Amino acid sequence: MGVIKVEPAGGRGYQVEVAEETAPGVHGLTFSYRVWVDDDVITALELDPDDDAALVALVRESFGYLLAREPATAILQSFDLSTISRYFPSYLEEIRERVPR
Repeated sequence: MGVIKVEPAGGRGYQVEVAEETAPGVHGLTFSYRVWVDDDVITALELDPDDDAALVALVRESFGYLLAREPATAILQSFDLSTISRYFPSYLEEIRERVPR
C-alpha cells in the first residue's frame, strides 16, 4: 500500500501524501493530494465536524480504502470525500467501521 501522511490545510481541507513502498521500509514515488471533508460525509458517518482527530483519521482511512482498490496514480489529485461513493458505492458503509466516533 504505502505510507499515508495527512496534514490539515485549513478549514476541512487536508493535504495528503502517499509514499509507495517498493520494498519493506524502502520508499518509491510520492503522490500528493488535496481533499476536503464535506458535510455529506460528516452527516452520513455521524461525526463531530469539530473533532479534528476524527477528521484526520477519516481522511487517512479513506486513502487506505482507496489504495486497497486502485493504484495511487488513479486517485484524483483533489476531491471531496463524498466523491469516493460515486466510484465505490460501498465506501460509506465500509469506512464507518474504520473511523472512531
